[in-house]
Amino acid sequence: MYVKIFMIPGREYMIKLFWSCFIIMLALSGCGWDGTPTRNNDFIPLTSIEITAVSQTIAAHTSTKLTVTGNFSGLFTRDITDQATWTSNDATVANFAIASVPSRVTGLIPGNAVLTATVGSVSSTFNLTVSSATITTVTVTPAAPSLAQGLSTQFSASGTFSDLTTQDLTFDATWASSATTVATVSDAVASKGLVQTLTVGTSTISATFDGVSGSTLLTVTAPALQSIAVSTTNSPVLSLSSATFKATGSYSDGSTADITAQAAWSSSNTGVATIASGGAAKTLSQGTTTITASLDGISGTSSLKVTGGKLSGITLSAANITMVNGNMTLVKDIAVRMTATGTFDNGSSRDITGAVEWSTGSSTIATVTTPGGNLAWLTPLASNSTTVSAKSGTLTATTNLTVTALTLQSITFSPGSINLAVGTSAPLKVTGTFSGGTTQDVTFSSTWSSNTAAASVGNTGLAKGVVSGDSAGSATISASYGGLTITAPVTVVTRTLQSLALNAAVTFSVAAGNQVAFTATANYSDSTSQDVTEDTVWTIDKPGVAILADSVNQPGQAVGVDSGSATLTASFGGKTQTLTVTVP
Repeated sequence: MYVKIFMIPGREYMIKLFWSCFIIMLALSGCGWDGTPTRNNDFIPLTSIEITAVSQTIAAHTSTKLTVTGNFSGLFTRDITDQATWTSNDATVANFAIASVPSRVTGLIPGNAVLTATVGSVSSTFNLTVSSATITTVTVTPAAPSLAQGLSTQFSASGTFSDLTTQDLTFDATWASSATTVATVSDAVASKGLVQTLTVGTSTISATFDGVSGSTLLTVTAPALQSIAVSTTNSPVLSLSSATFKATGSYSDGSTADITAQAAWSSSNTGVATIASGGAAKTLSQGTTTITASLDGISGTSSLKVTGGKLSGITLSAANITMVNGNMTLVKDIAVRMTATGTFDNGSSRDITGAVEWSTGSSTIATVTTPGGNLAWLTPLASNSTTVSAKSGTLTATTNLTVTALTLQSITFSPGSINLAVGTSAPLKVTGTFSGGTTQDVTFSSTWSSNTAAASVGNTGLAKGVVSGDSAGSATISASYGGLTITAPVTVVTRTLQSLALNAAVTFSVAAGNQVAFTATANYSDSTSQDVTEDTVWTIDKPGVAILADSVNQPGQAVGVDSGSATLTASFGGKTQTLTVTVP
């Protein structure tokens, strides 16, 4: 009968086990998985060291660098050369004479020397033989190199001796450059053979040892492109808009240059954005793409984030014109402003007039011109029928246009008179009545003038009919169209501005891609008020959150871009009003 007896470890045994595990953990904490130390070890004792060199024999007057490898209790090894102190048993044969490189030994005369390295209490020796071989040739490498201006590179010198041995002489040779304005070569202990190019040209780089020289011809070429930095002033940006990228090249001579025009541009996701020469990007749908600029084999990148959704529909409208079932009728020769409104798959909508391609079915019947921004003019030229279309990608919106030739009967102003404060403006509208009772806005087809300096009136583009109060007094504004002329009186008065008000709460929320219109109202000391939206200077501090839709053609209108908060500032007459625009 056998009886198994289980022994419970005693307290002394458990303590020994704990400390054994603790020591092993500390040892491993200083090592990587391959046994290489990940940090300096100050716990595991150094048990031995080994001295190594390229060769145990060197020629007199040359030197070699020694390396010390420490073994730490058999657990790991590492280079500890910088911790060693050195001695030679015969300083007349070989000695450590270079203070800045204490591990480099120089052979002085033929013979043997025992070199000792000591780290703490651990020592090791190395037997060095100094031969009597004499130098026969010196070779400098690289051979016939070409290097761009501004770059530096290390040259090496090797010597062949009378005993047919070869030895690195980079440290022992004396270095020189034949044309120091083209390139310099260092002869300093810490950087022997290091060449720095300065200007385009050639220079002979030579290394001399014991009266024997070797050389190579260095050709310094024009500065080489080293890197490209790609930048943009606006990211993120809305879909169906544009972004401008810039490429800056950094060259080997330390200079930089704008290489936007020379670089080749590409987009990693052309469904999100495309980019043309010159760094002009066109955004298409929501997402992220990488924009790359390349030149001379060097590339740089920048990420572009596009927000605002993907276009899902286009709606056309004409200012002051009623469309019936997609049809509109215009009087010949009277231009109207067209607008294309885009709806997007994220539920947002905004003016995309400047982002679509406009066309008509017949350019002899009607044409569309786009001066810039969100502005498009439709001009009917001949009595007939055609179509007007706006296209973006695969989506097209079309309306039918009928052009009629009617006889003008009369023109009228709206309003009939204007009262303005100095420094403000207000629009006058001219309506033409034609044969058959047809009426149409002819404001932008009229010719405008003012008879005094008290008020001026615009006579080009969207400024047509906009009256500005320049100084206190009275003026008569005239509008002429179709051989008829009408006038409207304008009174300009001096008022004291008390406050500026915006038609929104202090904090206003707008979805990314949505367009909203703000108005600014000036309140004066005489209890009058006036809409000064067109006269106000509008700014937004964070274009990555919200932007102005079109500061020229749509003052006071903003579009949400990406989540965050931005400050919309309205400035007029020395007064400033702000509100926070939040994009969820």
